[in-house]
Amino acid sequence: MTQDVTTIDASNFNDFMNEPGQVKVLRFWATWCRPCIALEPTYNEVATEMKDTARFGEIDIDIAPELAGSFGIRSVPTVVVLKDGLPIDMVVGLNPKSQYIQAVKAA
Repeated sequence: MTQDVTTIDASNFNDFMNEPGQVKVLRFWATWCRPCIALEPTYNEVATEMKDTARFGEIDIDIAPELAGSFGIRSVPTVVVLKDGLPIDMVVGLNPKSQYIQAVKAA
């Protein structure tokens, strides 16, 4: 994890969502999920490159299952892009870096 990605659980979720910057990006993942582990370096790169555009967080579904449930997460990895607190895009599975960048830019 880089300083550009915030680890989120129920205790700091509202603080993260209320931080300045309208666009938020959340990566839902699990330690036992190989595609999730494979996505991490790509997600961190996108977070570093786009830190002026959006705020990036990650949520371990085993630590914060209530957050995964509230977003309707059915499989991991899933990256959710939110604007003004509302989900506007969801990228499920392991995808090319460009797909994540495009999803954030679209917000």
